[in-house]
Amino acid sequence: MTGIIWERKKVHARLITVICNKLAQAADRLGYTGVLIPTGRSCEDAWLVAASMIPVTQRLKFLVALRPSVTSPTVAARQAATLDRLSNGRALFNLVTGSDPQELAGDGVFLDHSERYEASAEFTQVWRRLLQRETVDFNGKHIHVRGAKLLFPAIQQPYPPLYFGGSSDVAQELAAEQVDLYLTWGEPPELVKEKIEQVRAKAAAHGRKNSFRYSSACDCS
Repeated sequence: MTGIIWERKKVHARLITVICNKLAQAADRLGYTGVLIPTGRSCEDAWLVAASMIPVTQRLKFLVALRPSVTSPTVAARQAATLDRLSNGRALFNLVTGSDPQELAGDGVFLDHSERYEASAEFTQVWRRLLQRETVDFNGKHIHVRGAKLLFPAIQQPYPPLYFGGSSDVAQELAAEQVDLYLTWGEPPELVKEKIEQVRAKAAAHGRKNSFRYSSACDCS
């Protein structure tokens, strides 16, 4: 998976769509599987950027952030299903717990590190069940829903692939138990090997096997 990043402050607002479309078309034409669209207050909204790229590409997939504690899992499931339908099954999702205290506070999130992962685990349980067409009652520590359901399903079944990256023990546990593909930076091989072995062992304890992807970024500023 290749991420495309540009310096937002150097780009005139009128050129954002042009630049995004040209980057997406180039990646599509060159045969890249997909692009990771960055998230955060220094970026354009990832969901809207992905939606704008759909009509100008044919095969390219879009890895878009899910933000537990910022968006409810029910709303996020509806958004995910819609993006997957609009793109004809080209939507991928990246679980992002957040790390910048100032940005999180600005978004109204005041959970500490451990609590954010607790909330992310609950969010993911509800999100996955909704996309599998279940009617969900859930009463967790952070997430509470009653009679939640998704009326219009995603194209990819049982749900679009869920990605996640994180190096802490609690992050690896979340990846091992609930996500489909574990992301890691292009770190030195010995560090990546150690991390993969750790996540594989945790996944095996849950009776699961995780797939792995390396992530790299191209600065197009």
